[in-house]
Amino acid sequence: MARSVSAAAKSRPHLYARFDVEAWQSGLKTVLNVFVLKYGGVCKRPGTQLVAEVIDASGDNRLMPFQFSLTQAYALEWGNHYVSPCAFGGRVLDGTTPYQCPSPYAASELADLDYEQTTDTVYLAHIDHVPSKLTRSGNTDWAVSGVSFAPTISAPTGLGVTAYIPNQDQGNSGAAYYPVRQTYVVTAVNDDTGEESRASASIEVQNDLSLKRNYNYLTWTAVDGASRYKVYKADESQWFGYIGTTEKLWFTDNNIGPALDEAPPQAYNPFPGAGDYPSSVTLFEQRSVWGRTANVPHGIWGSRTGRMENMDRSRPLQADDCFSLAIAGGKVNAINHVVATSGLVALTSDAIWSVDGDGQGGAISAASAPSVRRQSGRSASRLKPLLVDNVIFYTPAAGSAVRTIGYDFSIDGLKTNDVSIFSPHFLEQHRIVSWCHAQEPRSLIWAAREDGALLCFAWEQEQNVWGWTLCETDGLVKSVCSIFEDGEDRVYLIVERVIAGVTRRFVERMASHWWSDVADTCFVDCAVSASFDEPRRTFTGLDHLNGRTDIAGVADGFVVTGLTVTDGAVTLPTSLPACRKACFGIPYRVAVETLPYRANLQGIGMNVGRSHNVGEAVLILRNSRQILAGIDADHLFMVKSRMTEAYAQPDELMNGEYTVNMDNKVSDNAAVRIEQTAPLPFTLLGVAYDPVING
Repeated sequence: MARSVSAAAKSRPHLYARFDVEAWQSGLKTVLNVFVLKYGGVCKRPGTQLVAEVIDASGDNRLMPFQFSLTQAYALEWGNHYVSPCAFGGRVLDGTTPYQCPSPYAASELADLDYEQTTDTVYLAHIDHVPSKLTRSGNTDWAVSGVSFAPTISAPTGLGVTAYIPNQDQGNSGAAYYPVRQTYVVTAVNDDTGEESRASASIEVQNDLSLKRNYNYLTWTAVDGASRYKVYKADESQWFGYIGTTEKLWFTDNNIGPALDEAPPQAYNPFPGAGDYPSSVTLFEQRSVWGRTANVPHGIWGSRTGRMENMDRSRPLQADDCFSLAIAGGKVNAINHVVATSGLVALTSDAIWSVDGDGQGGAISAASAPSVRRQSGRSASRLKPLLVDNVIFYTPAAGSAVRTIGYDFSIDGLKTNDVSIFSPHFLEQHRIVSWCHAQEPRSLIWAAREDGALLCFAWEQEQNVWGWTLCETDGLVKSVCSIFEDGEDRVYLIVERVIAGVTRRFVERMASHWWSDVADTCFVDCAVSASFDEPRRTFTGLDHLNGRTDIAGVADGFVVTGLTVTDGAVTLPTSLPACRKACFGIPYRVAVETLPYRANLQGIGMNVGRSHNVGEAVLILRNSRQILAGIDADHLFMVKSRMTEAYAQPDELMNGEYTVNMDNKVSDNAAVRIEQTAPLPFTLLGVAYDPVING
């Protein structure tokens, strides 16, 4: 049997005395393999479908989302010095071979790799590697390269100058002729990108431009991509200052005074070598923003505005030059992440800080000191935060919780909240190693713990609906990511499973939330689905599950269980007809249990500690089949549903209210438990029951 997570879906007694809170009335004691619906109730999680076995399982594997558009998205499998894209439930192939491109990162380094995407480029940050980028030039044309932090337009070359001196004040014996040294440089400007090159090599000349008719004539060589050229001059030992712009390859200076508040860009790279490589990256206000190096753990650096790979700066500094800052606090605030919302938020090892231009949300300017304000004394871990709408989800560096950061009007600042306060048992002594947000259609956060358990958090901010559940599979979930495919956010997972005694690792994709017929559903894991023109009894394509004897699935709507995979195939039992549609995989079960009934009853008082039992329960179901219900796991009965179906036809889906008679067993913690073991849909919208007190 493959190893799986043994964490209990049942809550520990942290909150068993908190029946005074409103959440008790809508909460559940046990939630396994379901998620909370944003409009109320719980729904069975979709199964997972096989995408491919990982290319190299010798070390860690990680998934990274790449979303170029609503129609072009990839789940990137990273492994030991490689990256391989997957899309639409399969691996991208180069001919018949899975495509992969080289990567500088070892498998052991992937957990600390930060990333941020813009168009076809993903910027990558790792504290032991030069800042890099992953670029996609085609479906099978990807490359990882270092970021040079230099302008893309070259500086002009061949700068020459000729001094024209027709006036040396000969009529006054040269008394007014006083030649001085002028030094020139020229830059090229691309008006399409707004980028300015670095300065050309400087050139000097002696002339007295204060006398009439004297001038200096400059020429240079054309630069590819240049729309115009900017000319800068320094008189004697002054700094360079701007004197003019031209679209020509020449310029005449007839004593133009340099504007010393505008100077040519100068080369600058804050990440020159080991010890100075950043570990965090984001995009903010048209800049790339990098944080935390080994030498400056509390440092933040931002590129030039509109130039993600340009750190050049001028003297004096211009507003759109690159900027740098260090967060100074009572402790060393190592920058674990920088997150772009309406402002820039720095999550450090000691506190949460906001960064903007003026303390009022103004744009950051390199020409003036930014405003850095401490917002909260909560630390943050190295787990990459999630940005959902305008709220940041993160995990603390110490402790076990999931917290949010959002603006609070009452304090006119950022406030953090613990959104795991009602489900602490899911995170105590555990940590999340990978998570993602699937916005449509359910607004769910999927989180993989270090022990391989998969958590699901439903969150709908406007309706104040939220809740944690535990999802188990016969294996260990290592990494998750979400990309938009086929009209919804699809979750990809890396799952480690033991098949026939061999540990293997698979990329799997969670099945769609939408289906129109039970025959099209997938409620098994590591599954393979197929449809055929002609009915058949034997189905192939299950080589990855060879040797499993517990395979289950659905064939034309009929439930099939206990199948054995031999030579990559399963055969339907003789009791079932040949089928055209089938889905087979590893089964999982659903368990839901209500919290004990608690009420302050007239003439009796609080029923805590009093004997009571559930007489009759009503389940409000939607699109469900083969449901078990009872007072606990040892007293479950099938909820009757089959009514008017024709012989040899699958059961109809259950929709509406279904009454269940319970065992007459007295307890001081009466509740209703619902389970499902069949690979079928299940949605529970509500449970109602009549408690019998002191009965």
